[in-house]
Amino acid sequence: MAQKLPPQARRLRTIIVTVPIMAATAYVLYERLVLGKPRRTLPRETPQPLPTTNESLPENFHAGSERPSKRE
Repeated sequence: MAQKLPPQARRLRTIIVTVPIMAATAYVLYERLVLGKPRRTLPRETPQPLPTTNESLPENFHAGSERPSKRE
């Protein structure tokens, strides 16, 4: 396992990791808020309507409507 870093090294590691993240976030916010660039969105597929009939179900599929009767 890796050795435990001294406090000064941990602070430096934190700075090295967080400064690029903060810079990228600040740049994106600057573009959106000051320059008026639109927000990026993911393209979404339109949902397909559900079938209203049982055409898509196999012939031998029964949705529990026909239960086997108990024989006495």
